[in-house]
Amino acid sequence: MIRLGLLISAFAFVIAVIFSAYGWINTPPGAEVAVHFSLSGEVNRTGSKAEAFLFLPALLLGITFLLGIAPNIDPRGRNLRRSKPLYIVGWMIGVLALAGGQGLITWTALGGGVDGEVMARGIAVFISLLMLLIGMVIAKARPNFFAGIRTPWTLSSDLSWDKTHRMASRLFLPIGLAGLAAAFTLPPEPVVLALGAALIAKTLVLVIYSWHVWKNDPARETLSPEDAGDDNSGV
Repeated sequence: MIRLGLLISAFAFVIAVIFSAYGWINTPPGAEVAVHFSLSGEVNRTGSKAEAFLFLPALLLGITFLLGIAPNIDPRGRNLRRSKPLYIVGWMIGVLALAGGQGLITWTALGGGVDGEVMARGIAVFISLLMLLIGMVIAKARPNFFAGIRTPWTLSSDLSWDKTHRMASRLFLPIGLAGLAAAFTLPPEPVVLALGAALIAKTLVLVIYSWHVWKNDPARETLSPEDAGDDNSGV
């Protein structure tokens, strides 16, 4: 699992470095470079050359390091390894998105324009594909502290973990499919906003559902009377 993730990161890092190096060489010293954009493609923040061309590759390396050591520092590292499909999908999406972001920054730094409709449609497609991919693999995730829906209740009840992740799959897949269809047929900015609202609503549903399942799980972990007594003693 780690070897595959590192290969994906190596590919993404090489792409990001190529974009960064090309942008750095062709951007004048002291220039302000666009580093953040609105849904309409307008620049809403600029930064130095160092921020524009060094930050995302460095962030990619940092994320790779964290993901690489996670199975060894997670108390449930064995379960994390058993969650390989979700872990690898998340790893791939994260580093490739950073490489793509570096490409966009370099493109605009060198005078390339960003069409607002194209950007918004691309974001809508990306979010929809993300939800589809996660929806296809999330149900098989095993309880761990790094990958999956980690609420206090899923982490203290294996039943809550399993049912919540199966519910997540049933929510992610139709939303992703609907978003993908809408991204190519409807105005893109409202689609992005609708997808954002759907993500917030889905998150709330899953949090409440995880608590409901935990509450009705006789094997759930709870604060024991002895622990409660210790807490009340002030020691």
